[in-house]
Amino acid sequence: MPGYTDKSRRYLRLADEQMHRAEAALAPHARSTFLALARQYRELASRIDDPAHWRVHANAPRGFTKVGTRRPA
Repeated sequence: MPGYTDKSRRYLRLADEQMHRAEAALAPHARSTFLALARQYRELASRIDDPAHWRVHANAPRGFTKVGTRRPA
């Protein structure tokens, strides 16, 4: 990430909290839910810090992955 902003730090802190909740969760479904939330918070933090990078991915043509390569059939 180019640089951390206050907002992205907040999302990274929330991601860390979700990781700790996942470690303490007893049910597999709860654990996977907390891990998915943590992944989403980390993605949001990266989008905030580098919006130009994510804008390119959002406008990629259908059938292409985020790195610009063709999706396997």
